[in-house]
Amino acid sequence: MDRTKAILICLSCILWGCTYRSNDFYQRAINYVIPLVDSGYIVDDYIHLYELATNDSNSVYEISGMNSPFSRPEYPSKIIREKGKYFCFTELDEPELSAEQVYKLTNQYNATFESSNLDFWLLGISKYKKDRVLIKDSTVRVRLIEYSDLWPYLSGGKPNDNALFMCLSSHNLVLSRSDTLIPDSLIFYIQEVSGEIDIYNRTDSAFVFFPDNQGRTYTVVNGIDTLELFIQESFPVEVAPHDSQTLHYVSKKNKSFFQNLSTNHTWDALYRLFSDSTFCFLKANGENVSIRLLHNDFRISSKIMDDSGKVLDELWNERVFNKEERLQRFFSY
Repeated sequence: MDRTKAILICLSCILWGCTYRSNDFYQRAINYVIPLVDSGYIVDDYIHLYELATNDSNSVYEISGMNSPFSRPEYPSKIIREKGKYFCFTELDEPELSAEQVYKLTNQYNATFESSNLDFWLLGISKYKKDRVLIKDSTVRVRLIEYSDLWPYLSGGKPNDNALFMCLSSHNLVLSRSDTLIPDSLIFYIQEVSGEIDIYNRTDSAFVFFPDNQGRTYTVVNGIDTLELFIQESFPVEVAPHDSQTLHYVSKKNKSFFQNLSTNHTWDALYRLFSDSTFCFLKANGENVSIRLLHNDFRISSKIMDDSGKVLDELWNERVFNKEERLQRFFSY
């Protein structure tokens, strides 16, 4: 077994962390946000912590002050009063409070979704350690994934710097049959996985990418099993200075890779592999690039499609509640 494959296997076998928040999690989050209140940056009575991304170890929240306990067309999952302020947590993986519960806690009933200012902050916080980062949201950044301070709180590999980095942005299931949406039978009908990988070049020079000497581009690793990803764009791929490019991939045919997944929670297992164990083998300007990709945890759902490209269903990440169902209570389509 060569050294590269041995490293890949070791990395792919790292144990996943705790999936639940520690007992002091919410108090820690409040303590990290309180300085914004004490400094006068947030003067509103309702301080919203809206969860944008979650994984086994960490969460990322958007922080804002509002004049009501309701954030967007959703009810908060938890409301905690501290220093005369209401801290309203809207979680991806926890049920909402009812309107009656919100009223009992805040004496507010009408669901108005209105921010009193345009200032937002981002909080990355560990679920069971003391690690955290609080940064000001900036209009300069186009995508949340570009905030390098948040990378330690996302899945996948952590880039060495933000000058040149790659991110697995999406992954959708393509089934060989359109009538097989029963979760426990998915592994027998997964034809391929398709999606996008983003390359960001923040340097003053262009980067030209080729497959490595073995013709590899990207690979998903599950122990000794590997799933090769085929890039649909023609090589060489050039990314201009201070630019980004999206690559579209399709996994190569490999039934055994999918059938070796557990029949229970098949999608959750596959999602974890793509988010934590996707590796790049491209050459950049003639030099080998062998890295584990950062994962875009801000995308909280994927699609199930048939081989014609028709969308059959939406797959929400493990434990994440269906956002579309929540929206339908407030808006008619």
